[in-house]
Amino acid sequence: MKSELIQLDPPKNPMMKVLDTSKFQTSLDHPAIITSPINCSKAMAFAKKNSLFSKLQKKPKLIFPYDSDKSKMCVLIPEVIVDSVLLNTFLSETNSTIEKVPINLNYENWSASQIIRSILPDEIDDTDVVSGFEIVGHIAHLNLKKFHLPYSSIIGQVILDKNPCIESVVNKLDKIHSKYRFFEMEVIAGKHEYITTTIENKISFHMDFSKVYWNSRLGTEHLRIVNLIETQSTILDMFCGIGPFALPLAKKGCKVHANDLNPDSFHYLEVNVKANKIPPTKITCYNLDGRDFVRSFRDSFDYVLMNLPASASEFLDVFIGLKEHNPALSKSPTVFCYHFTGVDNPEVSSIEAVEKVLEHPIPDATVHLVRKTAPKTWMTCVHFEVPQAVLDGGHKNKRQRTE
Repeated sequence: MKSELIQLDPPKNPMMKVLDTSKFQTSLDHPAIITSPINCSKAMAFAKKNSLFSKLQKKPKLIFPYDSDKSKMCVLIPEVIVDSVLLNTFLSETNSTIEKVPINLNYENWSASQIIRSILPDEIDDTDVVSGFEIVGHIAHLNLKKFHLPYSSIIGQVILDKNPCIESVVNKLDKIHSKYRFFEMEVIAGKHEYITTTIENKISFHMDFSKVYWNSRLGTEHLRIVNLIETQSTILDMFCGIGPFALPLAKKGCKVHANDLNPDSFHYLEVNVKANKIPPTKITCYNLDGRDFVRSFRDSFDYVLMNLPASASEFLDVFIGLKEHNPALSKSPTVFCYHFTGVDNPEVSSIEAVEKVLEHPIPDATVHLVRKTAPKTWMTCVHFEVPQAVLDGGHKNKRQRTE
């Protein structure tokens, strides 16, 4: 028996705007070994390679009765091995046969990406099917494109149905809060509950996801920096958010001064310090403008973290003549400054952005490519030591901007 390979996809429903799970039922005739119950275990050796069902969320049973008295059983096998020598030998030795048997599939069997593909118009490319999303506690966070929006509620419901750990599905809107730099969002399915808890690098982070900035995709970058900084170091975290750098560094044994202008971030930073039982001797929290925070510090420090890639480089002018504000600064601090830049020569353009504000070269700077945030945009991290000439006030008459 030889035939064309089966294509396994749910029925197309491109006009669906409200989820109707009954529309995703289908049936197909699938090759199966018809054999006695005693030979089922041997037949299953062929069935285990049945890759046709690999993309389904709930897979059909590979073995089930052929008739009411269960004297024979059906064992589903891949169509590509129907004519194999090993299989034909097995059929001959066990007096078994191959038939095509009906298989019924419904909404429960299909994966979220298969369902979403089936409701989107054909002109939407497969690469634009919503298949991945960020999970923050009980929240699934999507970045839907304009052509997804007519289908947003059904996309959200499908994600809820297919992911039992998800209780709310939100879509990020284009609008950014002008002062505190977090994205506004809307609930497209599930509970209207933004307060959640997530765990990163063995630390729990409580937050109101709608009022603070959090990106689970940066967990590896957070850990990279924590591993680079020596224990016992003193750190200024200028734009700390709810503490993804500050808390693990304090846990490590560093002395962290963590600052954020957003009062909600500041609130949850303090909540997270207590929740993770970090001693107050290891972390101090501030709710200040970034420049005011650095200028008001009256002791030496080893590192400065500037995790505000949309505008962090603009704040680098705070280091110009800083020793005039902080005479106790006994060494040149090391800075990790995050930056958004284009895909062409991102390392060069990131360093140039830093040097432009400092008005001084940083020849020993290195650049780490963190992640692509868009097809033409890199998030980078510029790692450098502030030149002593900058700290000493070589540009101290330069008029510094205020936030």
